[in-house]
Amino acid sequence: MALAGAGVIVAGPAWCDRYPTSREVMDLVEPFRARVRAFLGELAKRGCQVHVAATRRPPERAYLMHWAWMVAREGVAPADVPAHDPPIPIAWTLDGARAMVAAYGLAYRPSLTSRHIAGRAIDMTVSGWLGSAEELHELGASFGVRKLVSDPPHWSDDGR
Repeated sequence: MALAGAGVIVAGPAWCDRYPTSREVMDLVEPFRARVRAFLGELAKRGCQVHVAATRRPPERAYLMHWAWMVAREGVAPADVPAHDPPIPIAWTLDGARAMVAAYGLAYRPSLTSRHIAGRAIDMTVSGWLGSAEELHELGASFGVRKLVSDPPHWSDDGR
């Protein structure tokens, strides 16, 4: 990581290893955790496999993901990125933000208020499901695990 002076580190892919997102269902909050476990149990009974990509996300990671996207994809000037509280010692650059978007594998604008921060969302893919996507979403909803259709891996307690 390149230093920008006074302990500040230039934006880039190395930031993506900081503030890791959990992939553990146990890191979700109740009652959502129990609902997810029950839904996953039902999917397993039906012969499905589930890959969990993310559960709980630190707010610092959400900040880095969101502002990397905003600089790289939506034209926000690096100098206009607001500071995080508590401070994160990052010096934003366009090239660094682009590299972070690629390293995070972002396909959609990350939210600063994601349900992941509160432990109320899970990103997962289901394989082996024999019904329609709508039927899968209905099954999830019956357990209190609601699909955000516009974001393929995202499920939450309220569908947002």
